[in-house]
Amino acid sequence: DLCAAIAAILLALPLAAQTGAAPARSAAASAPAVVSRYKPQKSVMGTIQEAIKALENNECETVVVDFFNPIQRAKFKDLQANRDKYKCAPQNRASTDEMLLAFKLARQARVEYRGVAAFISLEGAGLSMQKLTLVKYLDGRWYFNFETTK
Repeated sequence: DLCAAIAAILLALPLAAQTGAAPARSAAASAPAVVSRYKPQKSVMGTIQEAIKALENNECETVVVDFFNPIQRAKFKDLQANRDKYKCAPQNRASTDEMLLAFKLARQARVEYRGVAAFISLEGAGLSMQKLTLVKYLDGRWYFNFETTK
């Protein structure tokens, strides 16, 4: 199930700092984050290709935050904290590699469109991620719908 797979991958990514104390606020900490050159595209395959490039360049946080359905992303209380939380780390390379492999396999699969959603089955590939779901937003770009199960 995609939802469970994405949740597992996201939870496996490290917290940027695990000191237990709240980070000190400074002018630098409150400055805007560096903007990634990788962005969702106006085609499903374009978005998947950009996500692959981001992961290959160790920008896990870009995929998890910037490629995330904007409606769901708006629910994040602190976007920068989420960006920091999901940075790629060597100890979690296996989770990142599985997501990368899923995206690469998805390029070869058939996309099924229903309304503003696109579905790509990864069944039979042996991955924990069984399908990808993307949503076309008002800007005409396709975003991943990383819903978690409750």
